[in-house]
Amino acid sequence: MNSRPFENSPASLSDATELARIQRWFQGVISNPDGVAAGAESPEAQNEFPSATHPLESILTGSSKLDPADRIAVYANAYFARLVECLGEVFPILKRTLGAEGFDGFAVEYLKGNPSRSYTLHRLGEKFPEYLAASRPPREDANTPDWADFLVDLARFELVLYEVFDGPGIEQGPKLDPARLAELDGPVAETARLLPAPCLRLFRSEFPVSDFYTEAREADDGDVDGLEFPEPKESFVAITRCNYVVRRLPLEREEFVLLQELMAGAPLNPLLERAAERDALSESRISHWFARWASEDLFTGWSTP
Repeated sequence: MNSRPFENSPASLSDATELARIQRWFQGVISNPDGVAAGAESPEAQNEFPSATHPLESILTGSSKLDPADRIAVYANAYFARLVECLGEVFPILKRTLGAEGFDGFAVEYLKGNPSRSYTLHRLGEKFPEYLAASRPPREDANTPDWADFLVDLARFELVLYEVFDGPGIEQGPKLDPARLAELDGPVAETARLLPAPCLRLFRSEFPVSDFYTEAREADDGDVDGLEFPEPKESFVAITRCNYVVRRLPLEREEFVLLQELMAGAPLNPLLERAAERDALSESRISHWFARWASEDLFTGWSTP
């Protein structure tokens, strides 16, 4: 824009109130997913400058090469390009897997129905896996997961990694000393509830998503063309953060179920007794899991009534 883009504005830019109105109008126009024409007619823009009395040409000036609509479209295009770029940063392996063009197409359609409404872009992609699941084609076999299911699970997985990385951790907080596990015996264990780390998340997939993610990250120059969609294989992973590094811990099915119940706040001894009977778990197997969980800082301690 030139130095006086709002030259024909209905109010002077020296008026702070009118400047705020113009800023809100501008935001309403450029952030509309259906384009600047629809943005100018949106409630957000109409609340500031109704088009019936203030058409676009009366608010913005043109230039020697661009009319007012084309000039503001430059900013609208840049706005959505930045949002698409942000989504690519949350889902980098999904973007490589789909290819940049394919990913960007999904991202643009997603943003049309899920425009940014928060003061932070941290939440921009939180519904992206849901969008992919809702827009996927039907399965050829209703009972067999397919490539679309894998892509949805990959998106879900990357979103969890992003949230764990950007969320609260245990770097400055308490950790469960493995040596203190011996204290969880007798009457204490009847009512004690383990306290999960705030960054701990459990992830289940119909595919070995974590293994694919590792292979894709290690591919030369980010080239995933040589990687094939994995065959369906149920997998379980614990995701946490230690020393500001996101870590992934593969789990057995029974281990995953036990961790789920512990994170839900089940008292320790009654839970272990039910799990041992239900899944035929040996004491040594359970002890091995607890030692590993403690060494990986999955829990910060325990509480009793």
